[in-house]
Amino acid sequence: MYKKIYLWLSMAVLAFSNPVSAQQFAPVGTAVAQFLEVGIGARGVGMGEAFTALTNDVNSVFWNPAGLANIQDKQLMLNYNRWPADISIGGMAFGMNFDRIGVFTLSTVYLATGKMDVTTVYDPEGSSGQTFNITNYALGLSYSRYMTERLAVGITLKLVSEKYWTYGYTTAAIDLGTCYHTGYHGLNIAMSILHFGPEVKFSGRYIDYSDPLSANLNKTKSFETYSLPINFRFGLSMDILEDSESHLVGAADMIHPNNNLEQYNLGLEYGYNRLFFLRGGYKFTADEGGLNLGLGFRYVLTEKISLDLDYAYSAMGVLTDIHRLGLGFAF
Repeated sequence: MYKKIYLWLSMAVLAFSNPVSAQQFAPVGTAVAQFLEVGIGARGVGMGEAFTALTNDVNSVFWNPAGLANIQDKQLMLNYNRWPADISIGGMAFGMNFDRIGVFTLSTVYLATGKMDVTTVYDPEGSSGQTFNITNYALGLSYSRYMTERLAVGITLKLVSEKYWTYGYTTAAIDLGTCYHTGYHGLNIAMSILHFGPEVKFSGRYIDYSDPLSANLNKTKSFETYSLPINFRFGLSMDILEDSESHLVGAADMIHPNNNLEQYNLGLEYGYNRLFFLRGGYKFTADEGGLNLGLGFRYVLTEKISLDLDYAYSAMGVLTDIHRLGLGFAF
């Protein structure tokens, strides 16, 4: 057991052996579709989002599509996040194993807001009575399978759409992932690239009030082009303790986004009889907060049918703390 703990800690140290200097420039605000960067799935979030190498159910579609290859028959997962400012973010995924062909999965992520008043430079209070809301979503089709007994690969093709009042865009993107199961004490090595796609441009034109020519002459401008929030993820996971009743697994992730500094996450999951789970993790370079905690319950109805209920808490610093719920079925 102690050798396992030492090995896992050594891997975690190696993963985070190149810390990012606080003086580096963070290119925030340079990518659209920020809702895609919100962690979907209470299990992964409860582990501090250190989940790239541990994905083994239908929630893998949101972290590393290679993990979908572990679906045995059929799985359905529903997730809900209550975000600050009365924003709702949710996700759904349904995966099915077609034996030797592989696993196919349908998924969606959405962001929704309530109605908001339209405000302008001349009407900052929004007294006109006009309202608008935000509708963002992504729809994906994934395929995953084991190429060998130990190597799984996965791919997701998806549509991404954002709309703010009358301005919006729709584009295509792709996720790619691999996961290698070494067979040594549950050691997994995984990589994924998420939200890879072309640059996008919002429809419509606008008046730039910071530009005197545009503001004074009512000369409209077209929007600039922006990239999607591309994430490169590298992850490790390993069994620390495993016996007839208890199972403790550790995971470490290093994420390189195109719109921020590198991110480093560590997580643990303890399972008792594979029916009750305690989770914890920390995001070391989070802008706010970083601590994540979670609980999970599994109820086995029959030999092939089970129900999973997961909860995760995320500390968000000066923002409202976040609570996530996940409901899953395997059948």
